[in-house]
Amino acid sequence: MSLTRLAWLLVLLVCGTPADAATAIGKVGRVQGAVEGTVEGATGALAPDDAVFLGEVIETGAEGRAEMALDDGTVLTIGENARLTLDTFVVGSAGANRLAVTVAGAFRFVSAALGASRRQASVTTPFAVIGVRGTDFWGGPIDGRFGVYLFEGAVAVANAAGE
Repeated sequence: MSLTRLAWLLVLLVCGTPADAATAIGKVGRVQGAVEGTVEGATGALAPDDAVFLGEVIETGAEGRAEMALDDGTVLTIGENARLTLDTFVVGSAGANRLAVTVAGAFRFVSAALGASRRQASVTTPFAVIGVRGTDFWGGPIDGRFGVYLFEGAVAVANAAGE
């Protein structure tokens, strides 16, 4: 764990109450280059095995990459000069859960339960909202436009022009 993240977590433990502390929802798998996370106003470099938190904003620099494994098994990867916000993460009974993230830049989303029908997940980008249904897909800029490449599952891409 990076020293900045460790110091921030110690401050939360000493000064904060459980209601004040951010909720950990997964951990960093891999990083390459400059990768920072901002939680409740505190920013620090991310390293493998660091916790990721609900509401955290994760940003990569030039040539940066980051992979996050969420507690439900979802894997999110972002490319260089990207920004990911972990907006909603709810795990309910019988596998029902909700996940919503906001991404700017290139990303890959591998759903926790490919083919799961009780899972509600969405990815909001500057260009569209993508509804995720048991899915492994990539999204991001391609030749000056936004594109989506589906590896497995189904997505619904919607914006002001339609779906």
